[in-house]
Amino acid sequence: MADRGIMVQDLFAAQDVKVNTPTMLKGKSQLEPEEVVRDRRVASKRIHIERVIGLAKTFKILKNELPSGKLILGSRIVFVCFSIANFRKCIVNENA
Repeated sequence: MADRGIMVQDLFAAQDVKVNTPTMLKGKSQLEPEEVVRDRRVASKRIHIERVIGLAKTFKILKNELPSGKLILGSRIVFVCFSIANFRKCIVNENA
């Protein structure tokens, strides 16, 4: 999932990953009904993604600055924090 106007699909095409972005009007005054439904579905998923990001940000280790020479370590730290956040109960309601 990416914000409107961010073109990253080509970066993920080799891995056969589809990036979901909200539909742009592109000169139209209104979206088609199918586009509105699709955008609402994408938006409902975005809420859950924002919730996981918020959970991961609670780790104190992510609040400290990391020297630029430690970027690989930083990437691993972020990966572990998000992995742990995904194991928490009740990230998404059962009926969502």
